[in-house]
Amino acid sequence: MHFLMERYIQFIFFFAILFSVFGFMQWFVIRSYIRWLARTVSAHAFHRFRSAGLIFFALANILFILRFPSTEMGWYQHPLFQALVIYPGGIFFGAVVLAFILLVAISAGSGLLSLSRRAWHRFNEQTSTGTMPSAVQTAAPEASSPSDAALSPATATASHTSGSGSKGTTAITGSTGTTVAAGATGIPGLSRRQFLRTAGTALATAPVAFTIGASAATAHDYQINRLRLHYPGLPSGLEGLRIVQLSDIHSGIYMTETQMRDIFHLANEQNPDLVAITGDFVDNSPSEIPALYRALPDLKSEYGVFGCLGNHDHYASAPMVASALRQQGVQVLTNDSRTLRVNDEPLTLLGVDDIESRSTNELRFGQAVQNVPQDSFRILLSHRPDLFDNARMQGIDLTLAGHTHGGQIGFEIMGVPLYPIHLFHDYAKGLYEIGGSKLYVNVGIGMVGVPVRLVRPELTVIELTSRA
Repeated sequence: MHFLMERYIQFIFFFAILFSVFGFMQWFVIRSYIRWLARTVSAHAFHRFRSAGLIFFALANILFILRFPSTEMGWYQHPLFQALVIYPGGIFFGAVVLAFILLVAISAGSGLLSLSRRAWHRFNEQTSTGTMPSAVQTAAPEASSPSDAALSPATATASHTSGSGSKGTTAITGSTGTTVAAGATGIPGLSRRQFLRTAGTALATAPVAFTIGASAATAHDYQINRLRLHYPGLPSGLEGLRIVQLSDIHSGIYMTETQMRDIFHLANEQNPDLVAITGDFVDNSPSEIPALYRALPDLKSEYGVFGCLGNHDHYASAPMVASALRQQGVQVLTNDSRTLRVNDEPLTLLGVDDIESRSTNELRFGQAVQNVPQDSFRILLSHRPDLFDNARMQGIDLTLAGHTHGGQIGFEIMGVPLYPIHLFHDYAKGLYEIGGSKLYVNVGIGMVGVPVRLVRPELTVIELTSRA
């Protein structure tokens, strides 16, 4: 009863924050959309398009909200529900967030540009007023301001307003003699309204197209990363030991039972000696555990499947997740270790609970390393990679971690990596080595938040060797 009450309070708190932030983003996007309509379409079309836009947002919000009860009720497992509700709702969420970021960036850029122009005009006015000869100033008594007086003959003769034939359109003649109507873009055949209409349509389409494209292209495009890790003093019995690492499965709306079975079969095809799963088995609800429970028997390895818990497992229920895993044969290492005999050589797997357990890194790690044989090759499973510094100082040979997802969003341009996640984590993705200790940060195979992964989901195959 206490657990249910605590989860209910967390649920209310989470939704209050989520819908407040997401609601503000939607308000900002809708306001920008309405302002854009007012500048680009007729009054009759304005009301029609505004109504259509508001109806679209209302329907999209219904799809977005339905994902939450579907998680608790298990509806998300059905392929039709995935296609009509889960992914459209997730794509809507991602598109709104991206549109909000773009609009804020454009608004900030426009504001900075406007301030820069004003500062430049003031500088020019002050400079012109201070240096202009008095003869020139007296030659233009009709100037009403210093800036009017500062106009050169080429530009001062440029302004005139046409008569009734052009309905008061203002024309400006530049120094080259070219006449441009006010409100024109300077692009032949394209009025200011047409330009705004085209630019606004492109801006509105881009976030949706990007989110849909990224979701379709890489969300379930699993990559197999193969590593040969060199350890000069590796015991001969561990030569060629093959470890398959999975991380951040996130059983839930974006990871169904069928998809987990496919991933586990892919792992089996790598003929692993052992499998390590570094946390976040489920997304955030106990209702996501049964699908994982049913899929886990498909995962096989010679020496077993080992795992540690992640923060999302705690969001759901760490005891319930751990119990389900153990019932299906997964050896859950919670500040604890297991020593195996592989070809008569000791191999110790250690695992630490996530920081959500409210114990410090030092305490969790200290519990895990108790009673570990000194001559054993040591592999640490830690959901978060930031425990690597503790691990290498304690002589851990290999640390396997996840958690970061590689940011889910990131890419390379001409070989230059652009991964924002590096701003938040010292160990963000891939292989790290300090001294003789190594860390591999798996970017995860599931998704959280939105069904978008520019960083492809990963299954890692690690082979230990003493050969250079």
